[in-house]
Amino acid sequence: MKNLNSAFPRNLKFILNFGFGLYLFFSGICAYAQENPPIPIEVKVRTARFLNFGKFTLGTAGGTVIVTPNSQRTQTGEIYLLNLGPTVSSAMYEVTANPGTLITISHPDNFMLLGSSGDQILLDNITYSVPKTFITNAPSSSINEIEIGGTLHIGNIAGNGAGAYSGTISITFIQQ
Repeated sequence: MKNLNSAFPRNLKFILNFGFGLYLFFSGICAYAQENPPIPIEVKVRTARFLNFGKFTLGTAGGTVIVTPNSQRTQTGEIYLLNLGPTVSSAMYEVTANPGTLITISHPDNFMLLGSSGDQILLDNITYSVPKTFITNAPSSSINEIEIGGTLHIGNIAGNGAGAYSGTISITFIQQ
């Protein structure tokens, strides 16, 4: 014959635990996890302004021309900055993304700019108004402005003739 008294406490424990579980479920106690990002995550980049080193001339030894992300221009060596012609400016990119999007800026270490005379000038030391990896903080309807500067290395007058120098600078914004 079966002892019903030993099965009763086990069934009572089950009923009490089940009842307590239902109480927790219906009592409004909630646990929250991190919210998923809005889908789709979309990053848009628009070039608002191009990098422009302005006009300058050089002596016999050459040197560098530096434009900072806030459009300040300096020189080293035998470079003479001229305040005429186009306005000196850093490049500006307008990045639109969801707030909190992690973005990394990527590009080659240097670029070659070709002159109208066929000569070349090296552009390197690319600098930014934000860290190379940054988190967007503007609302998705607003714009994150990223300004970019760099350094031109100019040889002597025999190696870098007068004229306009230009080239394509490929910069990639990688959404993490």
